[in-house]
Amino acid sequence: MVPFLYLVYASTGVSLSAQTVVAHATSLGVAFVASSYGTWHYAKADAVAWRTALAYAVPGIPSAFLTARLLTQTAEVEWLRAAFGIFLIISGADMVRRALAGPESEPGELTPHSLGWLAAVGVVGGAASAALGIGGGLIAVPALMYVGRLPVRSIAPTALAGVWLTTLTGWIGYLTAGPGPPVSTWVVGFVDGRMAVPLALGALCTVPLGVRVNRRVAPPTLYWSFAALLLILGAMLIRGWLSGGAR
Repeated sequence: MVPFLYLVYASTGVSLSAQTVVAHATSLGVAFVASSYGTWHYAKADAVAWRTALAYAVPGIPSAFLTARLLTQTAEVEWLRAAFGIFLIISGADMVRRALAGPESEPGELTPHSLGWLAAVGVVGGAASAALGIGGGLIAVPALMYVGRLPVRSIAPTALAGVWLTTLTGWIGYLTAGPGPPVSTWVVGFVDGRMAVPLALGALCTVPLGVRVNRRVAPPTLYWSFAALLLILGAMLIRGWLSGGAR
């Protein structure tokens, strides 16, 4: 969604930094709608590890709000595009490693020590979700793998539940930040309703399909699918940022 919105706002005439913030703010609003619906579907299937999800999510609530407010008051934020691309490539490479590692081992016991680390990572994840407009899932997934020690089928449901509240508070931070750039007549704060509404409707239509795929597809296939998507998008974003810098 974020790369798509970069393309949409490229012809609006506002600064590159303003385009970036609006794209991330709008994407975060859609992520909140999608994560709410997806969490509900996964909860009905009893697929969410709620204790782990809350340990990750609660500390990220204030950091998401504060980060959103900070970015709306910062003049130069186009570097976020490169940061986003690099993060996607690192995450994609890790997915490839896991796909090649063979069958996953049984998850270990979640200890109080692990819960503490999850809370610390949650603070970073909340800030990253607001900064990158990604909902925080790309932070939550490796956190739940390495620290939460969840099996791959439990990661997506728990990550979605974990980022649900952080996307809400980050979105509120952007909505209430005052008048944003005039990329459309539907802008509220820094969120573009002209793009958020149809994107959210599309997301709502496909969330149930994603839930079914997660429950039925073999773990290595999930890893390879994530890896391909993340690596391609990461390369596209870095290339676009470099081209923009050259201009």
